[in-house]
Amino acid sequence: MKRNLFYLLPLLLALGAACSPKGDSTPIPQPQGTFKGSFGALVKKASGAGYDTIRDTALIINLAANSRFAVTGDTIKHAASKGSFAYNGVYIQFNDSSKVVTGTGAKFHLKGVYQYGYNGTVFQLQRLSTGDTSNIVYNFKKIN
Repeated sequence: MKRNLFYLLPLLLALGAACSPKGDSTPIPQPQGTFKGSFGALVKKASGAGYDTIRDTALIINLAANSRFAVTGDTIKHAASKGSFAYNGVYIQFNDSSKVVTGTGAKFHLKGVYQYGYNGTVFQLQRLSTGDTSNIVYNFKKIN
């Protein structure tokens, strides 16, 4: 009898996992349109310990159906940029094709992989730990 239970246990575990309720499987729609919003980042201080907070509020991003993006609203801290993007239900990757300036006075560009959320109106991006920057956040609202 113990031997039968030994073989039955993996079968019961597999059935339990297969029959258990699943999470919400509603796919996240592709973000498309024009969005206006803000940008924020925590950046390591050049001298000493701690972080500085950087914020910009005048960014506009256009995400096209052909997976192209353009950021306008070139500000003191964030540069205008353009390129392509790819996404799945959790991550979105921006490939910036504009010239990126590095070094002193360099501005942030929308590039790299971000976790994102989009509900048809609100579009949010978050990227953690990129060198001296520990957190980058974008909060956009659809305007068109």
